[in-house]
Amino acid sequence: MLEAVFKGHTAFIISAITLSLAFFGVAFFTAKKRTDRPFHLALWCTSILSISFLTLWTTGGSQGSGRCVVNLKFLEPFGTEQGLLNFLMFTPVGFLGVLVTRRPLAGFAISMGLSVAIETAQGALPAIGRACDTSDLLANSAGGLLGALMAFLITRTRPSELAAWRLNTPRSIVTWVAFGVIIGVVWPTSIQTHTVKSTEAVGSAGGNQRKVAISAVHQAFGNHYTVGNVQFSSSPDSDRGTIMASLPVGFVQVNWPEGNEITASLDMSDSGEASGFPVPGSPAHIKKSTEAKKVAATYAEKHFPWALPGSTAEVSPVGDNAALGWMVSWRKHLHGVLMPMRLDVQIDRAGHVSQLSTRKSPDVDVPSLRVTKENAVQRAMHSAPGCRKAEAGELLAVQDKANWNAVWRISVTCKDSSMITHVNAHSGAVEVKEKNPAP
Repeated sequence: MLEAVFKGHTAFIISAITLSLAFFGVAFFTAKKRTDRPFHLALWCTSILSISFLTLWTTGGSQGSGRCVVNLKFLEPFGTEQGLLNFLMFTPVGFLGVLVTRRPLAGFAISMGLSVAIETAQGALPAIGRACDTSDLLANSAGGLLGALMAFLITRTRPSELAAWRLNTPRSIVTWVAFGVIIGVVWPTSIQTHTVKSTEAVGSAGGNQRKVAISAVHQAFGNHYTVGNVQFSSSPDSDRGTIMASLPVGFVQVNWPEGNEITASLDMSDSGEASGFPVPGSPAHIKKSTEAKKVAATYAEKHFPWALPGSTAEVSPVGDNAALGWMVSWRKHLHGVLMPMRLDVQIDRAGHVSQLSTRKSPDVDVPSLRVTKENAVQRAMHSAPGCRKAEAGELLAVQDKANWNAVWRISVTCKDSSMITHVNAHSGAVEVKEKNPAP
């Protein structure tokens, strides 16, 4: 997991380590003049800083988006790799806190307060791009408690001349009350909680799931890559989920149990050289979109020939001036309705496949089309009083349980928000609303 988190972020790792070491040196020499335990104090403060770097550095996304997951399955984090890593990450904070203060309650309280502050920041600040989850808070707090208890036992069995810190009671009370007030204000005003019976649990894939992953990798890349660790991420209260297979230069994901959707990302190598899948016969350097389209077509004909008959390919640049190459997308329309099949192949400038997304699906029948685009826009506007603009997008096939329907995808812009509205092209019913805050 740590490799997945840090791969491609070498600059961040070097910066974080350098700043942590520099901070330790400054903290040690500063504490040396004021306390009889400068090493422990400097190490404690550095561990807090390092955890802050690890959990609050921005991923560039918006995963938090003002939400926090409240997991009702309290013991779940202790059975997952993520939960155990969170547990171990906070153990040194509680341990060192007690060694410094000689006060178990203070050491544990500070470690728990740090976890609360981190989860609050992750939930309230979407720019960080991290997810707030009570499972993390529980695992972090348990790790801090274990560390505090271990240090307490050591200090009791091995008496030291170091006395407990004298606490400034009024100042401590004011600090914790202020912290509580800030947390109490931020949560109801900036974070929306979402309660689940369990979060997505990630564990080792079963035998059949591993076979599906290997088959998907072979279909997409032949024998070019060796499949490493294979895990399964299950959806809450369901046997459905995603199979994740690690490759030497990226990963492949397959939906389960259907196995008809494949997503692959072939990351850049540590040396900075292109590490995508080489397409036989492709030029060493791709300069134009037409060249990328030709390479993608050659790749698709061999690996995903089902996507080509009756479909249309479109090419779009990826990155500024196509710095990351071009995305070639195959889509199929039947009687004006976008079918569920898809194939997206990203070709980098070295002529390699760097990203892949597929969905193999037969053409589907939908009820007769009775609602025009103009009428769908009017219905979408009527369902959102006060909104000022609506724009119709694709007419696409969408599955509702066992049935398929054609729906108009309408983008509605309001004063303080925007939404994507789906209007059934047969019945005219407004079916789906996906709200987003205004930019």
